[in-house]
Amino acid sequence: LATGRLGAIQHDEGFVAAAMTNYISALQTELAPGADGYSPDAFETLQNMAVGQRDLGKGTASISTIERAVNLQKQQLEAEQKVNEKVEDKALMASLARSYALGAELLRGSDKSKCAKGLRWAHEALSLQQRVDGDVLKTEQADILNTIGNVQSDLGRYNDAGNSYKASLSIHEKLEPNGNTATTASVYGNLGSLLHRQGRFQEAITMYEKSMKLQEAVLAPSNPDIAVTCNNLAVSLTKLGKLEDALEYAKRAVALVDESDLQESNGDKQLFGATLKHIQGQIGKQAAHKSMRVQEQ
Repeated sequence: LATGRLGAIQHDEGFVAAAMTNYISALQTELAPGADGYSPDAFETLQNMAVGQRDLGKGTASISTIERAVNLQKQQLEAEQKVNEKVEDKALMASLARSYALGAELLRGSDKSKCAKGLRWAHEALSLQQRVDGDVLKTEQADILNTIGNVQSDLGRYNDAGNSYKASLSIHEKLEPNGNTATTASVYGNLGSLLHRQGRFQEAITMYEKSMKLQEAVLAPSNPDIAVTCNNLAVSLTKLGKLEDALEYAKRAVALVDESDLQESNGDKQLFGATLKHIQGQIGKQAAHKSMRVQEQ
């Protein structure tokens, strides 16, 4: 098994640090350009490495890595077009679309200028993917629309984000009637986050529950995405005062990341721990108030 592929398997199972070691090893050979340019595996490994760096809390490094992938892919496309303008390397174009879309996701949470750059990259990704697919709808377009919705939500463009998520789900529903994919789960989760931002907590919970049902069906039990959904459910349930239910989801989120090899400095690990601590504090306050009322009686 190639080291890059092994790294991807380890990454999916939550062993991010181990995966990064294999990505670095794989790139030592994959980034050696051959007669026809770089190996497609090199671009996939760079994409996976960027995600791994993000998961390890190395945001700046992750953006640099995906920018490196984009630049190498653009250079290769330009070189091929100089040789033959009439032939389009659709596999490379699709890979570049993935890099643009991933870059848009990695730029989220930054300042507004970087988010705006992310939105431009996401639209560039969609344009490229549509050129590759022609008139045929494919799940890649749905995934990019999901990313566009994420960035629009970050920029406060909630109506646009909702429309992008719905367009994404529409494609998924046409192509996958059963909806049993991790990407469909991701769209439901993002819709939940959008509804939570708008204060529509019960609707958010419904979307998170749909997301988790799909995640549990298609992802490894230790996949970090399940922990994210658990934490999101805990936060929305807390807003509705359903603290006992929230506590169970918060505990599960923390347990899942504790089973992984994520470092203590990882942003998600710290966030999930803070969520659990907050809920425990709220339950403690409720118990104290109840005790005081009993004593007063």
